[in-house]
Amino acid sequence: MLKSIYSNIKSFPRDLSFSAAFSGLLIVVVSCTGPVAILLTAAKAGHFTEVQTGSWLWSSWICSGLLGLFLSLWLRIPMIGAWSTPTTALLVVGLATHSLPEAVGAYFIASLLIMVVGITGIFDRILTAVPHPVIMAMLAGVLFEFGVGIFRELPSAPVIVVSMVAGFFFARRMKWRAPVITSFAIGFPLALLMGRIATPHITFALARPVWVNPHFSVSALVTLAIPIVLLTLTSQYAPGMAVLKSYGYEAPTNKAIVTGGFLSFITAGFLNSGVNSAAITAAIGVGDHAEPDKNRRYTAGVVCGIAYIFVGLFGTTMLQLFAVLPVALLAALGGLGILPAISSSATEAFKDPDYREAAMVTVLVTVSGIHPWGLGSPFWGLIAGVVTHHIAAFKNKK
Repeated sequence: MLKSIYSNIKSFPRDLSFSAAFSGLLIVVVSCTGPVAILLTAAKAGHFTEVQTGSWLWSSWICSGLLGLFLSLWLRIPMIGAWSTPTTALLVVGLATHSLPEAVGAYFIASLLIMVVGITGIFDRILTAVPHPVIMAMLAGVLFEFGVGIFRELPSAPVIVVSMVAGFFFARRMKWRAPVITSFAIGFPLALLMGRIATPHITFALARPVWVNPHFSVSALVTLAIPIVLLTLTSQYAPGMAVLKSYGYEAPTNKAIVTGGFLSFITAGFLNSGVNSAAITAAIGVGDHAEPDKNRRYTAGVVCGIAYIFVGLFGTTMLQLFAVLPVALLAALGGLGILPAISSSATEAFKDPDYREAAMVTVLVTVSGIHPWGLGSPFWGLIAGVVTHHIAAFKNKK
């Protein structure tokens, strides 16, 4: 391993191309828009202080960078690290009903379980055991609020929101690689011209990580830890590895899972909700557009990793930059950034006719926001979907 890393570090300067460097940087820019808007929403739901939110950004970005940098140099493939957008969206619900120490305890348990999955190699068996359409329906329900949030903020800033939505779909029609960047490029100048940008008080300083002691509870285990594990495996690692395979790479599934779980575990106390292989942004760095030579394409992952680490070091400064943006712009960024994930998860949930009723029940229960006995609606949605499927399946068999 060390020999491979050293050899690839030596060859990196001559292997690097402009297109690979641009792709790696573009991934980080995309992650600094929609996904960060969702993270800020979750932090607000959990009543995080500015320092705690900065610590979350610091740990998430730096560990995402380390994961991609390490695996790209070791395996010589374009591995892209990321924090899980679906998991972050889940925390918007979970942090409203659980304390911060309980959430941190759930982070520790989830990352430990993920490491066990990678070490034992039972990833495929888990995907087989838990009905995929039901998990995707739970994910669609968790993400639903962000899609609705775009239009909930429409009356407060109609020009900004409508222009951003139109720009997003225009970019999609033109097949641009990062349509959410187009939305931001339209929304920010409009907000500035309309006087909706607050006066910035920005200080360029290194982020200050803060440690939060975990508190372990059964409620947080069931509501947060287990859904985090399922969402991370099914909505991040599974599609992320599929993207690599589609471009002719041998997917390092277990290596990626163990590495992501380990980095998540050692930084959980710094409010890192978990890092993993990228799914939504992975295609930006692994395709032919990043670098025509497949053997040199790993450089996109290296550049992305270095850029993530650099941005993470200034997490507090990035937080101050986002603080000047109007709520409507942030809501539109978050919703549009996650719109492809909403669409794909809903498609996966309702694709199989045998699971459609169960998927619909799962979505409805998850969106309802119920939390009997302190257990959040994503958990109850998952249970309701599984039970509904077995009842319907039993009826069909008869």
